[in-house]
Amino acid sequence: MIEIESAGPAPSGPAVLDIGEGAGALLVIVPAALLHTEIEVSPDGRPDARTHTGVHERPMAGERLAIALFPSLDAGGWTLWGAAPCMTRSIEILDGQVTQIDWR
Repeated sequence: MIEIESAGPAPSGPAVLDIGEGAGALLVIVPAALLHTEIEVSPDGRPDARTHTGVHERPMAGERLAIALFPSLDAGGWTLWGAAPCMTRSIEILDGQVTQIDWR
């Protein structure tokens, strides 16, 4: 298991993704209340294999939004674990693509 990013201040500059060859990325827009927390995902059927990342304010579409970014996840089904007020949900990571979820 790889720890992706802490919940502290966002790193400066653009994010670096490691996608393709069986991996995609996940970008999750979350409510501002989750800023500076962490959210978790796990491969479907493996809730004990969770990976987490920090929620940071990042520029997107002319706004500054609370965003969690997983820069590289194996392609396939994943569970995005609920963090109040958001509900747990299933997602599909596609090879070589960025999956974007609006969890607000």
